[in-house]
Amino acid sequence: MGSCPSTEVKVGVLQFKPEFMRIEENLNRIKSMVEKFDGDVLILPELTFSGYFFKDRKELFQASEKNEIVFEEMTNLARSKDLILVFGFVEKVNEKFYNSCALLLPNGRRFIYRKTHLFHREKLFFEPGDTGFFVVEFKGIRIGPAICFDWFFSESFRTLSLLGADLIAHCANLVMPYCQSASIYRAIENRVYIATANRWGKEERDGEEMEFTGMSQIVSPSGEILIRADEEGDVVISTLVDVDRSRNKMLNDFNDVLRDRRDEFYFKGKLYTGDGEGC
Repeated sequence: MGSCPSTEVKVGVLQFKPEFMRIEENLNRIKSMVEKFDGDVLILPELTFSGYFFKDRKELFQASEKNEIVFEEMTNLARSKDLILVFGFVEKVNEKFYNSCALLLPNGRRFIYRKTHLFHREKLFFEPGDTGFFVVEFKGIRIGPAICFDWFFSESFRTLSLLGADLIAHCANLVMPYCQSASIYRAIENRVYIATANRWGKEERDGEEMEFTGMSQIVSPSGEILIRADEEGDVVISTLVDVDRSRNKMLNDFNDVLRDRRDEFYFKGKLYTGDGEGC
């Protein structure tokens, strides 16, 4: 990992529809997509290899049993392609399960982030993440991982920005229709790149159905959608990211979006009633 940034880094997002619990088959399909990618950073969806719509902890256990082969194959890819791979997986720690993502470097190092904000039925099976947010530097770009519903809480992306992230690597299985649009404002308010790797398609289990929105994208620090995939289709899309843009937090000649923050007034205040004494 270097400390002197190159001006531009090639970042990609991989959009994919996994077949539920057909992990080795999904892995082989993903490998063929990664092998065609020529860049420095590649981000894959949440729960990339297993699918999402779990019904019980037994299925989580079955998914986690395949982690060894997944990590071996993905580490080999990171090494052979000289890139950092970010992907979601089911992590088992003792008797607990986490909705996690891994950042794999070519030198074999790995960093694990556990999803901080669980969505909907995830709370029935997964533990809330306990890693906290962090940033990893690779080829001069500082990458902060986040998973799906983390986006809904502005503190998530703000924390990563305060830690120095140039790029938020957002592994996702999005079902709500407005996340892609909301990411534009998250990018603007933090002056940071956001790369969302989403899955697409439907998952049906026992008469219930979930539909995922696709439209994986990379957004610039000024809120431009630099590239976006369609709602359907397995695809890798990529663009060049200018690290200098994400490190310039000036909105104009007078406003720095991070330095202008006033922590002493946040999460504090008073409630005044209409018939009480005014300020």
